[in-house]
Amino acid sequence: AGKAHSAAVTSEGELFTWGMNLSLDPKLESSLLHTKIVDVACGEYYTMVLDEAGRLYSLGRGKTGVLGLASTTSTAYPILVEGIPSDEKVVSVSCGSKHVSCITE
Repeated sequence: AGKAHSAAVTSEGELFTWGMNLSLDPKLESSLLHTKIVDVACGEYYTMVLDEAGRLYSLGRGKTGVLGLASTTSTAYPILVEGIPSDEKVVSVSCGSKHVSCITE
């Protein structure tokens, strides 16, 4: 859980998010319906999402550049983090209040 939001992944690989004045009830992230999610981590005001292919997505407040999108813009929808080399697969992700770390193979 983040400071003001939470996220969960179902056994079918669906992502639900809630909080941050967007939704009090869990909301299915429909933009990732055809993507099997295997892990999610929440920072202070952002979320990182990992799919079964080892791709990393981010959403939330990007004020400090924490979303890994080469900008400080924010997004309400998951966007693929493109800075990870294409021959690398993310296998684990962890979030602090204003930083992200991941393990690749």
